[in-house]
Amino acid sequence: MELFKSRILSFLLFFIIISSGAQSHVKVSEFLQESKIASADNNKLYFVDFWATWCGPCITAKEHLGVLQKQFPDDLYIVSLTSENPLIVERFLEKKSTDLAIAIDYNKETFKNYKVAVLPDGVLFNSQGKVLWRGGAPDLKKEIVAKYLRQNSSKSSLDSFFSVESIEEDVIAEYIPNESLEIKPLSYNVEELEVADAEDYLKLTGSLKQIVGYLAKIYKNQIVLDESLDTNYEVYFKKPFNQSENLAVKLITEMKLGVVRKYNEGEGISFSADASKFWDTKQIDWGINNAKYLVGDSQIQADNVSLRDVAYQLAYVLDMPIIVPEDNDISLSLHDWDFHYKFFQLMQSDLEDNYGIKAEKKTVSYPVYHIEKKAP
Repeated sequence: MELFKSRILSFLLFFIIISSGAQSHVKVSEFLQESKIASADNNKLYFVDFWATWCGPCITAKEHLGVLQKQFPDDLYIVSLTSENPLIVERFLEKKSTDLAIAIDYNKETFKNYKVAVLPDGVLFNSQGKVLWRGGAPDLKKEIVAKYLRQNSSKSSLDSFFSVESIEEDVIAEYIPNESLEIKPLSYNVEELEVADAEDYLKLTGSLKQIVGYLAKIYKNQIVLDESLDTNYEVYFKKPFNQSENLAVKLITEMKLGVVRKYNEGEGISFSADASKFWDTKQIDWGINNAKYLVGDSQIQADNVSLRDVAYQLAYVLDMPIIVPEDNDISLSLHDWDFHYKFFQLMQSDLEDNYGIKAEKKTVSYPVYHIEKKAP
């Protein structure tokens, strides 16, 4: 009887282990390429890097992940997972190759399972599929990987960890716009703005507030729309376009909308600056048509962008308006940037010591743009 009970318990334990292992699989639609660095046989840790070809910081973060993968080729396996059309990804990889594994989540099942809303994002697993750490790829440091390698000894192969489930849907060819501006209303919601800055076009997918904010470099809370107007769109600007052209105004005009500027008062950060102390454009070089920003948990880096552009990024991470000097020579000239933002006093020191920018948190008067339908 005791032997029978023992066998039953062993069977149940085996069943639980097998069931747990089956549930630990990360589902993908297909692998476009396996890692050229790491071994696919036995790994203690797996990192899924959620990315997209239109996400500039994701592309820059791949350099960091490539270095990290080379440091742990036998125990860590990194997979960059995108939900995009495979044809777009393959075309992208022809121009910007990588040694990392690349996979497709064409039906977005894994993106939805892990509630991926902002890119770059990533999840570090042990070999049984337990989530150990989560964050953007730039914040996954070798010390974090080393710590979890010490804590996890079991291993699994790539084939047993990832479940490849092919789909029957036809892959749609990449769309290239014919007109200088094309606007397509969407029937579904887009949580985060998607930006595809391709060779032939600029494509923006999101709400009208998100799109206008990106084009005009205006913080979202400084744009006011009637709820009926703030619907979701897919907007294409065909290249080449005049770099001095105001694309936000072009879009609003095409949609037969008007803008009324008013002023509010509230907590914000005011910048005053001496442009002669700014960095030049040779401090950071991420290449042509590559990322312009890399925003981590505490640091912002930028390559060849203006103070106004940096203030736009900073406003989003701090969730408050940033007021920059009105002098265009100061606010629009291009520079490289690398500074801390998480702790205000440290950000103040970084900006003043490195760039001559004085940042003051106080009650500020800031413009608010009301986008409205034009009167008939």
